[in-house]
Order: sequence, then C-alpha cells, then structure tokens
Amino acid sequence: MRVVAWACALSLLVVGCDGNGAATTCVELREPEDQASGRHVLSGGTVEYQTDPPTSGPHIAGPTPAGVLDDGVPPEIQVRVLESGGVIVQYDESVVGTELEQLRSVGSLAIVVAPAASELPARIIATAWTWKLSCSAVDLRTLEDFAAERSADAPGLD
Repeated sequence: MRVVAWACALSLLVVGCDGNGAATTCVELREPEDQASGRHVLSGGTVEYQTDPPTSGPHIAGPTPAGVLDDGVPPEIQVRVLESGGVIVQYDESVVGTELEQLRSVGSLAIVVAPAASELPARIIATAWTWKLSCSAVDLRTLEDFAAERSADAPGLD
C-alpha cells in the first residue's frame, strides 16, 4: 500500500498543466556538479560536459546574456549564466506560435529564453546550477517555480 501512495505522490510532482489546462509532463532532475566547474575557458573552444545541456562545468568569464534571445547560447556561456544564479530555458524547433510567445514571456534578467544551440532531449529544457527540468509542453507555472526555487543553488560568479 505504501508503494502505491509513493507512486501517486511522485506522479503529482512531475505532472502539471500548461496555461490552457492541458496535462503536460515536466520532469525535474538533480545532476552531479562537474568537478571542472571552477575552470575558465575561451569561447569557441572544445569542452566536453557531463550533461546535455550542461548544468555545471567549465565556463567563460565575462558578462552574461539576459532575457529573450534569438540565437542559441553556446554551452560555455550557458554555464556562466547558471553559475551566476540565472536559469536558461531552451526550446526546440517544434515550439512555435502561441507556445513560443508564452515561453518568451518568462524571459527576464534572471531567466534567459533561447532556441536550442544543439539537439535537446525534450521539447523544452530549463537548466539551473546542477538542475534540469524537461518539459513536453510550455508550463509557465512550473518553469517560473523552477527558476525561483533553483537559482539559490548557484555558487555565484567567480
């Protein structure tokens, strides 16, 4: 009986609703911190990350982008944003029209919204320092909650 109760509780954590009341699945995952996270690299260099998209690891020094972007963000800049306490919301080419407008509405100084720089494992991926949220559809409430809760896990700029 306890197994059934835990399974029901877990399903409530990963299933939400999009802005239109349709069921959508978002799965949150804690990922291990990359031991090379303190290393700075040059933009455009070849860096292998432990996770895709990265949630920690080597990164560039310098300013970070903010808000809504029209181009994908290279991984070494993504990690810089996450290190500063920011969140990146990336989406694949299937996110268009109203869905894209909704997603772009969460862009801010703390949340970068951008098309994926490479293939994503889900339609929409939000990343924070050592955290990943994978969504099958736009779920503004879950994305905003993720950004609010997970930004505090970042180590801060070095």
